Amino acid sequence: MPTPDTALTRAPVRRAYAAGRYGQLHYRIARPAQDAGADADRAPLLCLHLSPMSGRIYEVFASAMGADRVVIAPDTPGFGDSDPPPAAPGIADYAAAMGELLDALAIRGVDVMGYHTGSETATALALARPHQVRKLVLISAPIFTEQELADFRAHYAHEEVREDGAHLVRKWKAHLHWAGPGWSPDHVAVQFPDALRNPEISWWGHNAAFAYDMAGHLARVSQPVLVLNPDDDLHAHTWRAQPILQNGRVHHLKGWGHGFLDVRTDETCALIRRFLDGVG
Repeated sequence: MPTPDTALTRAPVRRAYAAGRYGQLHYRIARPAQDAGADADRAPLLCLHLSPMSGRIYEVFASAMGADRVVIAPDTPGFGDSDPPPAAPGIADYAAAMGELLDALAIRGVDVMGYHTGSETATALALARPHQVRKLVLISAPIFTEQELADFRAHYAHEEVREDGAHLVRKWKAHLHWAGPGWSPDHVAVQFPDALRNPEISWWGHNAAFAYDMAGHLARVSQPVLVLNPDDDLHAHTWRAQPILQNGRVHHLKGWGHGFLDVRTDETCALIRRFLDGVG
């Protein structure tokens, strides 16, 4: 028997630009066919990527999830094909840019999904626009100790481009190290170039994330929140979010790692649909 997801037709993913506060903002968008069973009660889903990647990480997922609702996956300013800010932004700045994209697309109610740094941006957007953001899906919601923050800041500090390419090898090995089951080197290679874009500013996303008080801000979110906690590099830190959630829960994706949006797409869509559509 087909699952609810495999029974749905995939939606084509298009690419477009919108004018933003920092210049052009690039985004991917998937829309259901007119006869695909989409209805007005399903809010669009805004998907925010982790650092230092791009909306490309959602391309397979957006095609599947877009079978019955609009899915938008922008490139955060300074990443992918979006123009960069003039100086290092904070999470609130990224959230403001995403809010302006919603305005440009004339979107009223919206559900928001974030991945790592994108989870913090999604949280900030929910707090800034409580009447517009309906529900949050967060892939990891890390709560750090001061020592962990110091360690992460050191690990993800700006790295000089090396003539011998050593910086490329280090990044490649890190991507492979955290690749989940089924996410092959070929899968990694498709997305890896986005981690190398704009090397002078590619650390800005992590810099903003480590300056954001996720515990304090997440505790103020009143919208329903589903935190997906795969077995990745932020797994232990994400469990700490459970007691501070006003209206949500942490769901362990046991055995899943980075890349599950590509290799466990239908399972992921089914899980998220149940939450967003209020049926589970």
